[in-house]
Amino acid sequence: MQLPDVSRTYPAEIEELAIGKGDYLIGGARSPAFLDLDGARHRRPVIFGEAYDNITGYPKEVEPMFSGREKDIEEWAVMWKELGADGVCLRLSRDDSPELVARISQRTRLPIMISGDTDILVSTAESIKDTVLIINCLDSEQSLEMAGCCGEHIVVAVCDDDPQRMIEQMKERGAKKVLVDLGRAREGGGMKDLRDRIMSYREDGLLGMEGFGHNIVCDVSTTWYEDEEIFLPARVGTMAEATAALTAMMAGADVIIVKSPGSADMARVYGEELADL
Repeated sequence: MQLPDVSRTYPAEIEELAIGKGDYLIGGARSPAFLDLDGARHRRPVIFGEAYDNITGYPKEVEPMFSGREKDIEEWAVMWKELGADGVCLRLSRDDSPELVARISQRTRLPIMISGDTDILVSTAESIKDTVLIINCLDSEQSLEMAGCCGEHIVVAVCDDDPQRMIEQMKERGAKKVLVDLGRAREGGGMKDLRDRIMSYREDGLLGMEGFGHNIVCDVSTTWYEDEEIFLPARVGTMAEATAALTAMMAGADVIIVKSPGSADMARVYGEELADL
């Protein structure tokens, strides 16, 4: 008996972007995440570990995982490289951020994502010329502010509602390269809603709809926060974050931001195994 032809192609593909010093590629998908359809690209999502230049208020449950190196953001970033992360998400607050980012980029040779106040983002983006940064905006207002002042760097479009309209507004203001943030990960029903948004956005991109072909970034570090002041216990938080990371990856996210080494390792290993299927 002859098996039925189940081959399938999509009319479009997700945008492919070079990040860092051009030696890391993200996106380029031609099928839903991890499905081996015709022309599928076996490329797993990239994992970014976060690091702060000021750890005031940082969860005490997570600090021991970095063996004291969290007290120096440069050493923290280097440790993420040693742990096998694909990139580092720097949470910045200092006036010397441009020089700091330049040193971390030189020491780690990893792609760098930055977040912070608009003044810090602008000065850093203008100063860094030899590597493509990801500007991780805190909200949609900051995304619009940063849209026209980042040159060849990539700006994250925080989409509160209509991603198509948000992308259109950013392009009108001069944005050249964007990633799409469809929401931060939370435990419970909110994670299901986020998964559905990611899957829907990716599907529309593969169908060639205008404004839907961009790479998706998902910050799952927020799963550690039970509320604004209470953090989950270390093991519970790590598992919750890893679960959220895998959910976002399976839905179609291209870039994942994590807080803990354990969840980063689980996401990377499972991503590699799924991509090889």
